[in-house]
Amino acid sequence: MGPADLVQKISISAESPRGTERNDAGAALAGAERLPPGTWRQKCAAYVLALRPWSFSASLTPVALGSALAYRAEGALNPGLLVGSAVTVLAVHGAGNLVNTYYDFSKGIDHKKSDDRTLVDQILEPQDVVRFGVFLYTVGCICAAGLYAVSTLKLEHLALIYFGGLSSSFLYTGGIGFKYVALGDVVILITFGPLAVMFAHAVQRNNIEKQKLLRRRKILYPYHWRKMWKRTSVYSSGFQNHGRQPWPAEWFHALH
Repeated sequence: MGPADLVQKISISAESPRGTERNDAGAALAGAERLPPGTWRQKCAAYVLALRPWSFSASLTPVALGSALAYRAEGALNPGLLVGSAVTVLAVHGAGNLVNTYYDFSKGIDHKKSDDRTLVDQILEPQDVVRFGVFLYTVGCICAAGLYAVSTLKLEHLALIYFGGLSSSFLYTGGIGFKYVALGDVVILITFGPLAVMFAHAVQRNNIEKQKLLRRRKILYPYHWRKMWKRTSVYSSGFQNHGRQPWPAEWFHALH
């Protein structure tokens, strides 16, 4: 067998279907072994990137400003309410970013050269983005309910501010789609300006006023009761001989 016949035999064996199937099976097996860890990590990274965390400073700054204004006005700050306000605003902000990603893709605005290619590059599926957005809106509502439970802010005031911000984050691209009618910047300015500042300030301010009111009650109520008891005792001893009551009957009902 000459060199030419040997080269031809080697090339035929390399091009045979059996050899090709063996190579493909080995590559698929190696890829299957590496697939689960890589997919899980890539999925988590994709969810984080879909939130656009580099934009969260736009929501943290007004929360810090509103809390700072409350601290300057009252001289006190509740760290728990500060964290709760920040988580609430961040959840709504992240959900708004996901809504933006979904509607930009569905309307054909995002493309290969866009900054957000989460759906264009099929890093996430559209239903994944929708589920994650619903989850974040739910987290925001739960946090807002918790803030209402621990503060004295009226429900109608909290609902007006919170759901105003939530609606703005959705309507930026969803529903009316203010972004597509050249009103997106106005919505962002209002949402991450007065609304977020008012939300953090109102939560802190009402809680501080509640603490002050409780302290005043603890200080003043015992003093007033002692003073009224002394008056009752003095007048009772002075009027016993005259057969008259020291206080009108309705005063006793008012005290109780």
